Amino acid sequence: MPVALIVIGAILALILLLLLLRVRLVIAYRSSFTAELRVLFLRFTLYPRKKRIKPKKYSPRKAARAERKAAKKAAKAAAKKQKKQKKKSAADKKAPAAKAPLRERIRLIRALCAALIRRTHKHLRLHTARLHVRVGTGDAAKTAVLYGAVSQSVSHLLFALDKVTRLRAVEPEVSVVADFTAERSMADIKLVFSIRVYGVLATALAVGLAYVKKKLFKQRKRPVKGAKKK
Repeated sequence: MPVALIVIGAILALILLLLLLRVRLVIAYRSSFTAELRVLFLRFTLYPRKKRIKPKKYSPRKAARAERKAAKKAAKAAAKKQKKQKKKSAADKKAPAAKAPLRERIRLIRALCAALIRRTHKHLRLHTARLHVRVGTGDAAKTAVLYGAVSQSVSHLLFALDKVTRLRAVEPEVSVVADFTAERSMADIKLVFSIRVYGVLATALAVGLAYVKKKLFKQRKRPVKGAKKK
């Protein structure tokens, strides 16, 4: 009995540690865009993906076999698609599917986004926000126009980050400068987000409940077929 309790306690402790585990997402841009996921001491590159290209030896037999296989696969896919279209057209003739109005879809998306923002703001942390942009095009008029557009985009980004995250480290480092002598624009951007595993689960659960709630409300609101109007 004590051994069983120890095993159960160890499993519960492991689950608790996993739920409290913090996952970090590092987004950076200097000369190129990079995205990296960090879990404890492990690092996973999300972008850019490294593609491993293996050198292949050309073989006429293998090439002919691959061509026959591709042609057979394409013919099979075309026949399957045609059969599926026939079934779909027959089903549409028998019982035309009623599409949800655009207004209802917009309401559903708005409800899901609201639930996502409410939950995300509680769990998502912004540890680093560095946005240094130097705008330059080589032309004074174009630089002024681009500077206004970039400044507006950065302000919108900061507003969105304030809505969905909580800053836990230093204050954001933000600067947008118009350089009328530079030939091209330069940027030094780094955003570090973190969220615990239980935060991810809570956010997913909140969005799922909002979706189910909207669907149930829609079904209750929908009139019953054959019901007489008073």
